[in-house]
Amino acid sequence: MTLLAHPVTSQPVQVHAAFEPRQFFYNINWRSKTYHAGATLTAHHGNGSDFAGFASLLACPDPKRIDIRASVRTVPRQWLVRTYLERAAIHVYAIVDVSSSMFFQGQANLRQQVTEFVSALAWSVTRQGDAFGMRAANDTQQAGWHVMPTFQPGTAHLVAQNITRYWQGTDVHSGASGQGASAMHAAIESIGQQRALVFLLSDFYWPEALMQRVLKAGLPHDVIPVILRDRAATVDLPAFGWARLRDMETGEERSWMLRRRLHQQIAEHAQQQADTLNTRFLNAGTRPPLWLGPDWRAEDVSRHLMETMA
Repeated sequence: MTLLAHPVTSQPVQVHAAFEPRQFFYNINWRSKTYHAGATLTAHHGNGSDFAGFASLLACPDPKRIDIRASVRTVPRQWLVRTYLERAAIHVYAIVDVSSSMFFQGQANLRQQVTEFVSALAWSVTRQGDAFGMRAANDTQQAGWHVMPTFQPGTAHLVAQNITRYWQGTDVHSGASGQGASAMHAAIESIGQQRALVFLLSDFYWPEALMQRVLKAGLPHDVIPVILRDRAATVDLPAFGWARLRDMETGEERSWMLRRRLHQQIAEHAQQQADTLNTRFLNAGTRPPLWLGPDWRAEDVSRHLMETMA
């Protein structure tokens, strides 16, 4: 059930397209299966610099790599050559939830956070020599977000412009109203079965059935959940009085009498939901989620990604 509510009197917040290059770093402990040159270790034998072992000269006819010491120890005698593993690029995807709840406007601007983080991700990926791709969905997959894996260095600027154009062309009070995230699992499935590093961006106000489908679709990949929440939705509520709220995904409106006990219940539920999400992702085999605040720093993102390498 979606618990996020939105004040009916809020005014639209604009999303700017100014791109600020912010680079963070990531790493993996699985081997790439692509053949495009990159920084990730593969299982392909070739002209790399990572020693893999020895092989017969007949199997690997490269006299330049004959190892005399290893050869004289063989019984029966044979020429051995040193073999090395190549390094290659990986595919890194941003899969973005663009359901109605992602249009929430409180202390933070979730759409601006998405724009900045995905643009920084595209910048970081191409700078590291990997391929960046992107998908997005609400109740349907959004073609405007579709980016095939690319190594082009100008991808980050293009991504920032395309995402901003989408936000500015979709009004939360009309076109985006009433949209869930039921097509998120299809967005992940559309990237194929080849293992990739997947950043899954959402507020994760999802029903359990959808969560199960999305996590199942992400099983072939190295998934990093990126959780975006706004404190104004659960913590920084008015201290007392009547508040008229609207559920952004169902459009339902209702009035609440805000009082101290209700504040405690909302805060307790928010904490319980956060703990449940952390446990849910851990049990599903993803990396620990990255809780992305409005003042996020590239250094903190790098630290989280390195410390939680799957």
